[in-house]
Amino acid sequence: MTKMVKAKLNGAYEIILPKHRADRAEWYTEDGWEKKRLDHMHKHIGKGDVVYYVGSEEGEFPALCQMWGAEVILFEPNPKVWSNTKAIWEANGLDEPVTFQGFCSEEDKIVDMNGVLQHGFPKCADEEILSAHGFKELDKEADNYNQIRIDSIVSHVPTVISLDVEGSEGHVLRGAIGVLEKHHPKIYLSLHPEFIHNQYGEWGAELRKWIIDLGYKETLLDYPLHEVHLYYEAI
Repeated sequence: MTKMVKAKLNGAYEIILPKHRADRAEWYTEDGWEKKRLDHMHKHIGKGDVVYYVGSEEGEFPALCQMWGAEVILFEPNPKVWSNTKAIWEANGLDEPVTFQGFCSEEDKIVDMNGVLQHGFPKCADEEILSAHGFKELDKEADNYNQIRIDSIVSHVPTVISLDVEGSEGHVLRGAIGVLEKHHPKIYLSLHPEFIHNQYGEWGAELRKWIIDLGYKETLLDYPLHEVHLYYEAI
């Protein structure tokens, strides 16, 4: 049985996590883990927000968003990570989120009815908690997992979209063009310039301009290692 322990992420945000996640060394350094992005989210996300968290992985950041008062909808294709997310929700006494076990992309495709958009966790969330769970990437495994366009979701209108999808950023956002044009949700974009070009032949600068042309103002939050954290709000 996985031990759940109290952690204080980046010296600021208390949450109960699986021990392997709480032991992540970066949480306890001066620079922290995605510290500038998380601090900005804390200031700009709260009660009344509906957060689409695309690429939720183990789920500690979207769990914090819910603890701050937001409703969250989680999108994550990797079946091996959902048990970790469910454990975090239960340990922190959070109401079950809306979930989608699959990719956000620019097409709708359902290959497994167990993973469609639902209130509560998919069946795979009852499996063993794993620390070495790996990742799933749209360019390599699109045919094996569910896909959904954000524009296809009509029951929950997002006020915030956060995405960290390791190169598939353009696919996620083009699948949300209607929502972006009509509702102008805030966007937290973790852009991977090398990945997006190597995987799809696209340029990060072109995607940034595409978002701005939709009526958004861009703010650079941080540029650690291989990704750049950007924030967009309607002008």
